[in-house]
Amino acid sequence: MNGLPIFLVSAALFAQQNPTKPDDLSGIEGQVTNAVTGAPVKKADLLLQLIGRRSNTGAQQTTYSATSDAGGRFTIVDVERGKYRLTASGNGFVRFTYGARGPDRPGTTISLDAGQHLKELNLRVTPQGVITGRIVDEDGDPVAGVSVQAQSYRRNEGGKQLFPAGSASTNDLGEYRIFGLAPGQYYLNATYNQSSYEAMQRDRSAKAPAESYVPSYYPRGIDFAAAAAIEVAPGAELRGINIPLSKAHTVRVRGHVEDVPATQNVSVMLTARDAAGWAGIANRRNLDPQGNFEFRGVRPGEYLLLATSTDGERRLEGRQVISVGDNMENVIVSLRPGMDLAGQIKAEGADGTNLASIFVSLEPYEPGTARFSPAPHDQVKEDGTFAMTQVFEEHYHIHVGNIPDGYYVKSMRAGDQDVLDSGLDVTSGAIGPLIVTVAPGAGDIEGTAQNDKQEPAAGASVVLIPSDAKRRGRRDAYYTATTGQGGRFTVKGIDPGDYKLYAWDDLESGAYMDAGFVKPFESRGVPMSIHENSRETAQLTLIVQ
Repeated sequence: MNGLPIFLVSAALFAQQNPTKPDDLSGIEGQVTNAVTGAPVKKADLLLQLIGRRSNTGAQQTTYSATSDAGGRFTIVDVERGKYRLTASGNGFVRFTYGARGPDRPGTTISLDAGQHLKELNLRVTPQGVITGRIVDEDGDPVAGVSVQAQSYRRNEGGKQLFPAGSASTNDLGEYRIFGLAPGQYYLNATYNQSSYEAMQRDRSAKAPAESYVPSYYPRGIDFAAAAAIEVAPGAELRGINIPLSKAHTVRVRGHVEDVPATQNVSVMLTARDAAGWAGIANRRNLDPQGNFEFRGVRPGEYLLLATSTDGERRLEGRQVISVGDNMENVIVSLRPGMDLAGQIKAEGADGTNLASIFVSLEPYEPGTARFSPAPHDQVKEDGTFAMTQVFEEHYHIHVGNIPDGYYVKSMRAGDQDVLDSGLDVTSGAIGPLIVTVAPGAGDIEGTAQNDKQEPAAGASVVLIPSDAKRRGRRDAYYTATTGQGGRFTVKGIDPGDYKLYAWDDLESGAYMDAGFVKPFESRGVPMSIHENSRETAQLTLIVQ
């Protein structure tokens, strides 16, 4: 250990009903180094997290932590047996998982047997990328208070979508600095933010300007099609990435929020339906005493107009799609409370199944749907009943989590409708109650992944993809695992059905839901037919892209 001190930080222990004997406790040790320079990284935060086991049993500690010393070394002791994932993060570095091919990859699972101590677990963390520059107006003068955002493409429900990866605001010199970026390609946009004070003081009778500042992309221009990707290498600091603000023909949108509660804050947002950024924001300070709002600088196009009011647990929401061409007046938004949705989990098989561990939540069906409030959710009670409040008119995926081991979701019905594959559509009002049936008989698959030299492939992404086209839109119909040190993997809790099983050397999160991405590799998948209580084995050959 080079005589250097080791800094240990233990997470708070969960209540242990059956404490492990000291001789049966395990441990790991290793070193964190800079992936570019090879130098040791001090003060890195290490987190060892239990995977593949229920965390609500209270029977085992689920996280352990440590901090690397001056030589980058760390030790985590008194670890109970199980499968774990180890991550490292530190100031100036991108979060990294042990065994991963790069940032934002799943990495290799670590299996610890009773009394086992693993050494030389080395993590090569990637230094962050930085982008700096200036935002100027049409005369080349600096503009303060401009929001600059770096966006990158990520998979979302199988497709690719731009997501924010970092942001900053300009200072009085028009300068910005975006840090913490993983290696990759980014697109930059700058948005001029008109202050709330300006909006409040504006004369509402004044004519809207024919042109105003609109979101502008690097290197210049207002259309994303003309934006240039910026390649950020590990540890790179890109300077001089300047963006001139552009003006374009814009209009205003005026409207009224009905029934504004006297004691609640109200937010109104206008967003391009197919864009990641907001076109404008108005909060309660922008509303006059009659509940009126106004957006200026709006480019013509289709928008989603949303208004919410919240005060503690009580939320109201109103939304509508508007097509903006010329100035719009008297747009009415009605605030309404969400619906209540009652439901029940029913279990087939032997009595005594613990239903209280199950968690039910709703998530927007359409990728990228903007929300102001948390997704509706509820913990199931011992008798299997649950009740969700604040369910607004939308189309939802239904997620059922923490299902007892060996069980799977057999059916979902809302009223007289089968919603297992189609999701819950309440755009026209509630159609409950929601009845979810779980049944014993979930299948398991165990196996190994090897490279083309028939060597164990550690850290491979194993994915089980449903063969039935109607199930491919459901995230919960896909099953994933990561191979451990010996190339072994286990997939548990599988719904009966037909699948193909794949192992990729390096896989972007969610890429497996994109049929176009999977198609070239279909011949490499191993067909798997899962019946009730199936216990299957498989040997996979690693796919290297």
